[in-house]
Amino acid sequence: MTSSTRTERRAARLDDPRFESLRTLRARRSLAAALVALLAAEAALFALLDRAPVAGLIGLGVVILAFVFCLGALKAATRGIEELPAEALDERQWQVRGESYARAYRIGFGLLTAELAAVVGWLVADLPAPGPGLITAAVVLPFHVGLVLPTLVTATARTA
Repeated sequence: MTSSTRTERRAARLDDPRFESLRTLRARRSLAAALVALLAAEAALFALLDRAPVAGLIGLGVVILAFVFCLGALKAATRGIEELPAEALDERQWQVRGESYARAYRIGFGLLTAELAAVVGWLVADLPAPGPGLITAAVVLPFHVGLVLPTLVTATARTA
């Protein structure tokens, strides 16, 4: 199977008419808000790992499962324009993707700057070392946000 065939199948799957109800601006923004809420729940559960490891791991399993389904729905809602190769996109989709990536880059840079400022503030305030859960959250969450930020930005744009 060639990569173009896989790409065509993926593009057709993401453009499936059954997902039309998810493609309205309101539905896309609701899915984006749900994904952000799941990221916040993930952060809280990482912090909980220090005090209740079993409950935290069970909660993380549930959140990650919900996260996968929500992200899949969001990608279908945006027709996958933020992930498909250039040859699978038309000119308008190519332009929307470029604008979304540029906006996601600026937002991501701002979030990373805020995280670094929090670390510097923590050190300046001479606070005690954080627990392993907070450290894990500080490492894993930026990675997850980086993965989904282009999709979130595309979903919240008026022209997705």
